Amino acid sequence: MDQFLDYVSRMLERSDFLLPLAAAQRQFRADSYQMASAAQLEDLFHDALATYLREAHPNVDLVRRQGKELWDYGVGGTKFSHKESAKNPTFAVWWTAGTKTDKGYVPLKETSDYEYPVVFVLASPIGDLSLRPLDSDGNVSSTSSPMRLYKSLGAHAITSSTPVPDGRYDLVLLDNLEGRRFELQRTWTRGTWENLNFAETWIHLGGEGISTRDLWMVRHGLPHSDGELFGPDSTWGLEGNSLLPGIYVLEGAQLQQMPLTANNRAHLVRPDYVLQMLRKAEESGRYRPMPTWYAFFADMTPPNLYAQQRVQYERLFAPRVLMD
Repeated sequence: MDQFLDYVSRMLERSDFLLPLAAAQRQFRADSYQMASAAQLEDLFHDALATYLREAHPNVDLVRRQGKELWDYGVGGTKFSHKESAKNPTFAVWWTAGTKTDKGYVPLKETSDYEYPVVFVLASPIGDLSLRPLDSDGNVSSTSSPMRLYKSLGAHAITSSTPVPDGRYDLVLLDNLEGRRFELQRTWTRGTWENLNFAETWIHLGGEGISTRDLWMVRHGLPHSDGELFGPDSTWGLEGNSLLPGIYVLEGAQLQQMPLTANNRAHLVRPDYVLQMLRKAEESGRYRPMPTWYAFFADMTPPNLYAQQRVQYERLFAPRVLMD
C-alpha cells in the first residue's frame, strides 16, 4: 500500500500527469452523465498511472479488469477498486435499486463487504475549512482570527456551473506541508485575481512541489495579526474534521459490514460511514493531496470520443497503406 501511494505521489509531482487529471475532473463531469463521467475518470486515472509506471518503473506489474471482477486495476500485485466523488462522499457497491416506499428507497440488505482496497478520489473539500496560524512551536494560535476557506479554485470550477463572483473572495496560494499543516505562500485580494490567466499563476504554482500547492478562495477576507496582513511563509493548521481534495485509500476491516442506503439505481455506502473511512485513511497516512486549480483554466471542450476511431479508419484507406 505504501508503495502504491509513493507511485501516486511521484506521478502527481509531474505536471504532465497532474494537469490532465485536474482538467478531466471538470471536463468529464460537465459533459457526461454522472455514472459515465465516473467511469471516464477511472479510466483516465488508470491510463495516467499505467503510463507513468511504464515510463518510470517498468518492472512494476500492472493489470486491468477484463470482465465483471470487483476490482478495477492492480499495481504491484495489489488489486484496487476505484471510486470518484465530486460532492457526495459515497460510492455504489451493488447496482440494484432499493425497495420503493412512500419515504423513498429502502435497501434490500443492510450491509455490504468489500474484498479489495478502495482508491477514493475526492474532487471537492468537505466541511468547514478553518485555518489558524501556528506559532514557532507548531501550536495553533488561539488569539489570531481564523482564515476561513470557501473552496479550492479548482473545486469551484468542477462543482459549480456559475463563474467566480467578482470582488467577493480573496485568493490564497497554500502549500500542504504535511498532515493538516499549510504554508501561506501568496495572497491576492478580492478584485485583483478574477481575471488571472494560466501563465500568471503558473509562475507561482509550477516546478518542484507542484503536487502540494493549490489555490483557495477565502470566505470572509484575509486574516490580520496586530493590524498587519499575514505575509508569505506563515504556517497554518487546519481545524476540525474537514476533508481536503485528494486521493484516499480505504482498506481493511472498515470495508466490512458497511451500512447501506439505496436509490432507484443502486445500493450505496452511507455517506456518514464513508466520511469516517476517509478520516481514518488520512489519520493513517493513506491520503495524498491532488491539487485541482488547473480545472479553473481548462478549456471546456467536450471530450472527442470519436477522434481515435476515426484515425484508425483513415489508416485503413490511406494511400500509402493501399500501395503497400
